[in-house]
Amino acid sequence: METDKKYFAGWWFWILLLLILTGIILFGLNSIGLIGKTIVERKVFENSYQKKAADKDARFMYDAQIAVLERRLRSAKLSESEKAEIQGQIDSINILKASKGD
Repeated sequence: METDKKYFAGWWFWILLLLILTGIILFGLNSIGLIGKTIVERKVFENSYQKKAADKDARFMYDAQIAVLERRLRSAKLSESEKAEIQGQIDSINILKASKGD
C-alpha cells in the first residue's frame, strides 16, 4: 500500500511539471508572436487611421526640429565641433523621420 502512494505522488509531480513547462513555453511563443493573434493585431494597428495620423504628426514635428537646427547651423558664431554636433542631430532626426514612412 505504501509503494502505491509513492508511485501515485511521483506520477502527479511529473504531470504537474509537464503542465507548468507547457504553459511557460506557450506563453513565450505567444509573447513573441509565433502563435496567437499578435501578428494580425500588429498589422491592423499599423494600418489604422490613428497610427497613420500619429506618424504624419511626427513627421511634421521632425520637419520643425530640422528647420530650427538648420537655422542654428547657419549662425557664424558656431565652432566646428558645434556645427558637427548640430549636423549629427539633423542626421538623427532624418533617420527618425524616415522610420515614420512617407
